[in-house]
Amino acid sequence: MTAISSIIENKGSMVLSVEETATVLDAISLMAEVNVGAVLVKKGDSVAGIFTERDYLQKIALNARSSGDTPVREVMSSPVITAAPSDSTEQCMETMTRCRCRHLPVVDEGELLGIVSIGDLVKNLLEEKQFEVQQLSGYIAGSY
Repeated sequence: MTAISSIIENKGSMVLSVEETATVLDAISLMAEVNVGAVLVKKGDSVAGIFTERDYLQKIALNARSSGDTPVREVMSSPVITAAPSDSTEQCMETMTRCRCRHLPVVDEGELLGIVSIGDLVKNLLEEKQFEVQQLSGYIAGSY
């Protein structure tokens, strides 16, 4: 089982964020520019929430709200569900399933280390399974 900290080490710790006073248009423009599905919402140095594609669809588009006039703090998801760096891929997938979310910020003693998506977790699980298959195939073929 891989600890989430190793996924953060491999993918990098860059986390996109906007201030809570930013407009939804600012947030979705940033998300589109970098091709991600979520940004953290900050209030000064602390994380106030997370804004996702789902938040946009459910709280802006379906309610005919203006992206340019709505502050992201009014439509973000809060409190933010987080993971610890020692959490396993499986634990994070269980959390995402239970909370119906696709992004987990990784926090250690109040410090934001990075963020993982469901895609990051699936990729990691596939790599682990491919390695196991190679090891078992080598064992069966007598390579050990």
